[in-house]
Amino acid sequence: MIHFVLTFSNDARNSPFAQALSALGVDYKIFSEKILLRYRYRIWLLLAGWPKLAWFAARMAWRSMIHSKPAPDVVVLGTHIEALIFGLVRALIPMNKPRLYLLGFIYTSRNNRRLDMIRKFYFTTVFSFLEGVICHSTKEQEDYSRIFKRSRTKFLFVPYGLHLHGHEKYANGRPLPAASEVAPYAFSAGRSGRDYKTLFEAFAKLDLPLHVICDSEAALMGCTQTGKTKVLRSCYDDCYFNQLKDADLVVVPLAVDDISAGQMVMIQAMAFHKPIILTRTPTITDYVQHAEEAYLVPPGDPQAISDAVMLLNENPGLAAQLADKGYKAYVTKYSMPAYVKHIVTAVQA
Repeated sequence: MIHFVLTFSNDARNSPFAQALSALGVDYKIFSEKILLRYRYRIWLLLAGWPKLAWFAARMAWRSMIHSKPAPDVVVLGTHIEALIFGLVRALIPMNKPRLYLLGFIYTSRNNRRLDMIRKFYFTTVFSFLEGVICHSTKEQEDYSRIFKRSRTKFLFVPYGLHLHGHEKYANGRPLPAASEVAPYAFSAGRSGRDYKTLFEAFAKLDLPLHVICDSEAALMGCTQTGKTKVLRSCYDDCYFNQLKDADLVVVPLAVDDISAGQMVMIQAMAFHKPIILTRTPTITDYVQHAEEAYLVPPGDPQAISDAVMLLNENPGLAAQLADKGYKAYVTKYSMPAYVKHIVTAVQA
């Protein structure tokens, strides 16, 4: 019996995640509540998001490990706060102690040495309660195994995956006649590990408009906008996906090479059959190959991005080939059924 603790819905029992579990024939229960952790400034997360998440974790730990019958063999958690609280509750249970796994962990070092030591101590303590920590890149798996080598937990690699409603309509490209009603533009989005400064420099040399969705002031610091650049700071859900679906090209510029960044936007673009330009990083090459599922460029190189954009604009056959292979990769490797299968395989191994 596997319990999944989820924060994307108040009732995830009929979600695509649950449907994928049912299709696998897995014995499972889902404990869910919608916890929004969107924030423009980190202090909001510390003062409002984390206390809300801690209260949720305490209630779910009671329901999952103490009240639920039959008791779980495995519990899969989504944040370190949930992992800490579930671990503490499990330590108090005299029997039926389930194995705990943390899904999607990302660790970033701090410049302040003392703060970094405190954070390492904290996460080492959290990991002492866990059987496994699931990462979304082999680079992170290797790095965390070294950084937290005193921890007893295992670090596992599982490719990230998503459910994108309506992606089947885009299997052969953008549906018509909507395509003829929207002026061409390139699309970029995200906040974590982005290099928008390089992206804006690249598009300053191009005639193609650029739409960027980002609600982080820090991620956009130092960027110089041109008249052809549109920044959308409060664009979520349908607004976000409409911008993505109508784009002719998706560009994901990355400034980090040691943590997972860019995979979510990349996979969304694959699902909606878009040609993608990505910064080449070790965490990206776990998912795509150059000139196969995406076009990869060196980090911090605006000229390389400009050249790639012009290449795809002048070679629609190449752009279509990238979009075709990207869509096939989404269906077979990064869709929700594939993602759930990878998770279940990891925690049952």
